[in-house]
Amino acid sequence: MPVATGSDEIGRRPRVLVLGGGFAGIGAAQKLKKSEADVVVVDKHDYHTFQPLLYQVATGLLEQPAVGHPIRDLFHKQDNVRIHQDRVTAIDLEARRVTFDELEPLGYDYLVVGMGAEVNFFGVEGAADHAFPLYTLADAVRLKNHVLRTWEKADREPSLIDDGALNIVVVGGGPTGVETAGALAELYNGVFRKDYPDIAPDRAKITLVEAGPQIFPMFKEDIRTYTEEALTKRGVEVQTGEVVESITPQRVTLKSGNVLPAHTLVWGAGLQGNALVQSLGLELERGNRIGVDEELRIPSHPEVYAVGDVAAITDQKTSQVLPQLGSVALQSGEHAGKTIAQRIAGKETKPFKYKDKGTMAAIGRGSAVVQMLGGKTMKGKTAQLAWATVHLALLPTNEDRSKAVVDWVGAGLTHQRSGRITVDLEEEPASEARR
Repeated sequence: MPVATGSDEIGRRPRVLVLGGGFAGIGAAQKLKKSEADVVVVDKHDYHTFQPLLYQVATGLLEQPAVGHPIRDLFHKQDNVRIHQDRVTAIDLEARRVTFDELEPLGYDYLVVGMGAEVNFFGVEGAADHAFPLYTLADAVRLKNHVLRTWEKADREPSLIDDGALNIVVVGGGPTGVETAGALAELYNGVFRKDYPDIAPDRAKITLVEAGPQIFPMFKEDIRTYTEEALTKRGVEVQTGEVVESITPQRVTLKSGNVLPAHTLVWGAGLQGNALVQSLGLELERGNRIGVDEELRIPSHPEVYAVGDVAAITDQKTSQVLPQLGSVALQSGEHAGKTIAQRIAGKETKPFKYKDKGTMAAIGRGSAVVQMLGGKTMKGKTAQLAWATVHLALLPTNEDRSKAVVDWVGAGLTHQRSGRITVDLEEEPASEARR
């Protein structure tokens, strides 16, 4: 399938340009499999990231291939799709044209904007330079390497422990913050006790900081109580009603005046739409998200669909903007792809209806929480089974599911985390690497 630079060739099939290889972009492209369209998917990476499990990579429970899958591999059986790895530099909605770092500009008949979001540091001093976000695979690997190197250094120089080198502050009492804090606590209290027998367990402290009056505000009271008890049991100190004011490499200062000695701060407090959307000339919604109509189109440009984390999608049942979750991204992407296919075929289209399968989070081994749409809740091992089932279903291939199951079962039986290694190619001369 030749990729042309314009959109006015006579007799050609409609081109659908999909920006982003996340849940939303992949879902849209796959729903166009049987459509009489040429589909082009462009992402800055050559892999699809399963973001809900990034914290497990960061804590050594899963290895990178379990949450990062080659995008091209997902379309081997879809002849009307071509994949390109490149970074989008500009979108001209009026000219229906997208430009890139290296690719020639591409025109389109339909555009799916699924470029995801970026971390929102809310202007906190030092956060952009010193905090560890957890939104990309690179973020997860960076955090894992930092934690491992910090422990190694503290093992060599015990005086660092007194300065808070092993302490971690996790910002954000939502699913990302809670799951990360719980996973770090199990890493600390599990394998690190054996890895570093000369470091007393009470010398390392994990603190979860939430600006609101309670963690998990989206859950019912019994879930919130259970979660805080589960975190406390694992040694996590929960501080609510505290706002981070500034961050340095060794200290976290709260607006209350409290100063937390910690050489690691994990940021799980918020997201905002990809910065590129600010150049579209659109009036954006809260968090730099693109407002869409009931079919997920940009009202002023009905040939353009915004999906996933970059879009402000209103739930038709609740009239509330849907959260930036993997399930929302996947369903919205699939709806956009299906709708475009129907438009190309001259068929009637329908509004987007989100199917809420519940909100859930895993706190640690044998401990998870689930809240269903009707308000029913689950806690403990039953909830963890439900959580695992849903997350396995979201993984893109059976190979990825198998990898996750093997790692989960292995960790559950042995309490080991095989992913806790660092590989620094920059420090190894090429001559040595070839030996």
